[in-house]
Amino acid sequence: MKIDLSMVDIFEDSELELDKKITFIFGKNGTGKSTFTEEIKKMTSDYEVSVFQGFNNIIDENHRLNAVVLGEENMAINAKIEEKKKAIELKEKEIARINKNLSEPEIKENSNFWTRRCMAQEKYNAAEKKLTDFYTQSASTIKNKKNPQVAKTSYNKRNFQNDIPSAILLQDEEKKELIQIIKSEIKMAPDIVFPHEDMTQILDEINSILQKTVSERVKVKRIDNNPEKREFAKKGLLLHRKGEVCAFCGNKITDYVFEELESYFSADEVKEFQMEIVKKIEEMDLLTQNISGIKVSLTDFYPNYVKEAMVMEEEIEKLKKSYTHFIDKLKNALDEKQKYLFEARNPILDEVPVGFTDIKKRYQQLQEKNNGNDIETKKEEAIKRIRYHYVKQLMDEFDYSGIKTTLDVLFDEKKKREKEYDDERSKIYGSGGLKEDINNIMKEIVDLQNQTKNESILADNINKKLLHMVSFKLEHFEDDESKGFYKVKDINTEAVRDITELSTGEKNVIAFLYFLEKLNEVKDDAVNKPRVIVFDDPMNSNDDGMQYLIIEELQALMKKLLETDHFILLTHNKHFYLNVKHNHNYRRDKFIRFQTNGAKTHIICLAKDAEDFKTSYESLWTELRILYEYDQISENMLLNPIRRIIETFTKFNALDKTTFCNKVSGAKKLFDVNSHSIDDIEAELNGKTKQEIIQMFYDCFEKNEYGTHFFKYWGNAHVDENGNLVMSSEES
Repeated sequence: MKIDLSMVDIFEDSELELDKKITFIFGKNGTGKSTFTEEIKKMTSDYEVSVFQGFNNIIDENHRLNAVVLGEENMAINAKIEEKKKAIELKEKEIARINKNLSEPEIKENSNFWTRRCMAQEKYNAAEKKLTDFYTQSASTIKNKKNPQVAKTSYNKRNFQNDIPSAILLQDEEKKELIQIIKSEIKMAPDIVFPHEDMTQILDEINSILQKTVSERVKVKRIDNNPEKREFAKKGLLLHRKGEVCAFCGNKITDYVFEELESYFSADEVKEFQMEIVKKIEEMDLLTQNISGIKVSLTDFYPNYVKEAMVMEEEIEKLKKSYTHFIDKLKNALDEKQKYLFEARNPILDEVPVGFTDIKKRYQQLQEKNNGNDIETKKEEAIKRIRYHYVKQLMDEFDYSGIKTTLDVLFDEKKKREKEYDDERSKIYGSGGLKEDINNIMKEIVDLQNQTKNESILADNINKKLLHMVSFKLEHFEDDESKGFYKVKDINTEAVRDITELSTGEKNVIAFLYFLEKLNEVKDDAVNKPRVIVFDDPMNSNDDGMQYLIIEELQALMKKLLETDHFILLTHNKHFYLNVKHNHNYRRDKFIRFQTNGAKTHIICLAKDAEDFKTSYESLWTELRILYEYDQISENMLLNPIRRIIETFTKFNALDKTTFCNKVSGAKKLFDVNSHSIDDIEAELNGKTKQEIIQMFYDCFEKNEYGTHFFKYWGNAHVDENGNLVMSSEES
């Protein structure tokens, strides 16, 4: 059961878990006990809450003690009720047995549903944490990767987990290529003008020229039928002028010879044929020039297309060589033909080289892919693939597959153990379970009790408990509307008076016993909720004579608690606290102390008997140590418990407290029991620290030869060589 204290200013803690059936809370007045009780009252939706806070909280607006319906004696019905209660008791025992198997065992080595579930959960959680740490560390590693950066600065373990299904290792070449893509800028492969000429047609045209001849209009016998002499004469005609001496023979060239040769070579058919050959040669030169200009610019291709472009470049170079070789052969044939204008030459029979059509198409396709490439998309894709590569590397180093398989096995084991636990728990809380059985039996008991309702039984029960202890008894009355209530009748005089006329102590005892009896009230409907029974300071200063009756009744109630009940007792009375918790185990029950620092209340849970006080005197030392250790608590709050310790100690040991304090300078004024003025306290403190105050307190004992008494109650501390008190928490 958890108490929400987040909206309560007085407490420093935001909540308090009451995980035991019985809880004892000790706290001085003003530490928030009643405030804590008010928070418990708000839990009625989940619990049947009953709170005792003294007489004024149980009387009605007319200051009457209203009647409570209890079941009167009826042998037959009581036997049936007892039988059903035994049935409930058996089921409660079965619930206790099951709950024991669903709770942490007292002996750690024992195995039950709780330990098996916890072990499975712990193993799974440890493996899951290992995997989660791997995700976190790996995400950090990938986020910090540079050159290239493969993840955003916001990359986290969730992103890493999302990348795992795509994780795959890259070959070194693949990785280099992707890195080049990431680093690359926008690239545009240029157009290439490939030759479109029909080489077969060109070959036919040139063969036609080679086989073509012209007729000689003028006959020059000395060069006729001799191409070399014709060529020699033609060149001589070009080199010489009329009247010059022949460079070959040394004779003067006559005008007749000039005119004769000019007529021979200037015939129209000859000239036209010569021009045709020259033109075709020029065409071949231009084609050769165009072919030599074909270049594949590899730098204008993205890395992922460079290989393909290189292959294409090699193919183009081969084609260029093939074309150039073929064209050179054609040109040579044409050059040679110029010497044989009047004779037919043999045709060229070589095979025409493969054209550029196919390579042109493939280049344009590659160009289109390259130039149409969305580089930003490609970069993002490259970054992803490299990141997936790193993810896979980290996974392999970690043995992710093996550890994930182990985690899956542990998860199945955890689910199995949780189901076993839940199935066992459902025997109590599930449909048709023990709780439902008990609820049905309780309804049957209510039906039986309704047959024995009696409002006088409460008065009879209280009178029996107070017999010989008070001079009055309770009696049942009814008003005009037949509403029952209780009044007090004097045993000796039989005078009847209102219950409000009793003394404060008597009223509190009546209220206490009334509250106990009301816990057994016969209700019209069975309440199927766990009970929370709270006693908020049940002992006050006027109840000293009844203290043992109250303690006895509380101890009897605690023995009769159901397994589902929560019993909470809050008190400021040390003597009452020590007695009411007698024989209660610190492992089985919960012990809490409310300690104020003047502004907030600290909730201290005591784990063992040694942390609690055994006597009222010891409680003063415990309080002093707590006040000393809390930094938030001011120095002057140490003075009151110190004064009370000194007063109690000196009285018990028959010492004069003035003499006891006077052996330490300033101690008498600071620890004077009769000094209560705030101004006096502030004046005497005069800037003293907690350490200095406790040092003076210790010196009082030490100088009176009771130093061992101080250490017995203070705990871990020692004195250094200078006589200074050193606390255990201050030791280095």
